[in-house]
Amino acid sequence: MKKIAKLSLVAAVAVAGLSTSAMADTLAEAFANSKVKGEIKSQYFQKETKAGVESSIWSNGGNLSLTTGSFYGLTAGVTFQTGHVATDDNVAAYNGDMNASGSVMSEAYLAYTLGNTTAKVGRQYISTPLVAGSGSRMFKQSFEGAVLINTDIPNTVLVAAYVDKFQHRTSTDADATVIGDAPKFRQVADGAYTVYAKNTSIPNLAIQAQYAHIEEGSANVGEDVKAVYLDADYKLSPVTISAQTFQTDNGAATNSDGKLYGIKVAGNVAGISAVAAYTTTDDEAAVVNGLGSGADKSYTASPIRGGIYTADTDSYRVGLGYKFAMGLGLNASYTNWDAAGADDDSETNVTASYAFNKNLSTKIMYSKFDGLAQDYRSRVYLSYKF
Repeated sequence: MKKIAKLSLVAAVAVAGLSTSAMADTLAEAFANSKVKGEIKSQYFQKETKAGVESSIWSNGGNLSLTTGSFYGLTAGVTFQTGHVATDDNVAAYNGDMNASGSVMSEAYLAYTLGNTTAKVGRQYISTPLVAGSGSRMFKQSFEGAVLINTDIPNTVLVAAYVDKFQHRTSTDADATVIGDAPKFRQVADGAYTVYAKNTSIPNLAIQAQYAHIEEGSANVGEDVKAVYLDADYKLSPVTISAQTFQTDNGAATNSDGKLYGIKVAGNVAGISAVAAYTTTDDEAAVVNGLGSGADKSYTASPIRGGIYTADTDSYRVGLGYKFAMGLGLNASYTNWDAAGADDDSETNVTASYAFNKNLSTKIMYSKFDGLAQDYRSRVYLSYKF
């Protein structure tokens, strides 16, 4: 990975060094055509355990991104993120996802486009079913690696990627030494690679397929971790019928093959949305749902708890929502997990969102849990994008 980054930097310097004065003007124009975007945000989380232990955290920060214009197909991008915890009410309960103060350069990449192919090298956000960073906390997760995207085949997107480092939401992952700092990029086992394809050739049908392979590392009991993900969405207006499966090897010495199957029916009529989903895992092993918290694609993933991928688990989720004309949205859902040794765990969630305008929005979430460690959780998001 270091060799790839060094070669990319050398190539960029060489192009700049060989430029004539006319080319320098073109390069200057590329920088003049740079696009800047950002977000200022505030997030407040609160939870209470069944034992009555309360904790909360309030964090403020944001992000700023710059992407240059194209110079003979070459572009560059950088994104800075910052976050600062403003409360100290048992914030240790959020060490793994919100307790982080400081700044980090989450994106720093070079990209080159030739025809319908783009190569992107460096720190970057990635969003595929099995490799994806989550942006639901103050710090969005990021990866360091190389990504190749091609659209030569009609109605088809092909992606190949290799990543060797990952930036979590906080500094408290396996290699952390300072709790509460901004997250840093840390090694992903011995590296991971993936290939992904999405095809929409058949009218109303979208098919996705992905394979991910995490190389041998200490966290994998000395074995590689492998995952295959497939899903299909068929639109039968106003209803969409979907099916998915994970076929994975979690790297354990025994009982390593996990399987998940799911089906979902969703629809939207006159601003009213409804969804019903069911998933099941076999009883041999846990399912590897992917790399990064954004790789949580189970149809029965709940709004706050997310998906359950343990062996021998049956889950279902039902939801209902309504979008008002004035920018207000209301959603309610119920998710139930029937896992081995933990029958009838559930989350009941109510979410309200409101867009004041195209830049400023807010979202309030409340979940009541039964059978799980937390009795309830609530979250408040405020975001201004520019």
